[in-house]
Amino acid sequence: MRRRSGGIAFVTGLMGIGAIAGCSTPVDGAAAQQPAKAIAFHPCDGLTQEALHAAQIDVRAGSRLSDEPANRSCSFRSRNPDYGVVISALAETVSSVESSDRFNVLGETEIGGRAALVSDFRGGSACTVSVAIEPGILEFMIGYSELEDFTTVDAACDQATKVATTLAPYFPDHL
Repeated sequence: MRRRSGGIAFVTGLMGIGAIAGCSTPVDGAAAQQPAKAIAFHPCDGLTQEALHAAQIDVRAGSRLSDEPANRSCSFRSRNPDYGVVISALAETVSSVESSDRFNVLGETEIGGRAALVSDFRGGSACTVSVAIEPGILEFMIGYSELEDFTTVDAACDQATKVATTLAPYFPDHL
């Protein structure tokens, strides 16, 4: 018998990876926080039932994980295969993901005519697909482990890319 590890809870725990604010150094030498760009799009509200159905994600309302101005995140479930996906609108850029030590970039691609990165969260556990949409990125995160339907980073990344590609016609013009 295969036991579920509650992968969505684990992926939810990884949600703290978003919302990076830049720093600058004022004249007195102390670091000052620069305000992060505000993101208006929230995946819980902005993805229609039609879009979720097309991606074979349950059409029940998603679970709102974050409603911060620079990190708006929502978790959804799919039943066939059984997995959780966290979709986040983040005030980050593809280049900030690429240069972050939190991710191991596996490849670059294009989704819906937009630049995208496929990355493994450092230390393993989740694949992220980060799609550039001004002023930030729309990120799709799917976890993997030996207790999940997706047991490898490749399987999780294939599914995250598939979900992002299916939802591309429903992407907002601006986050």
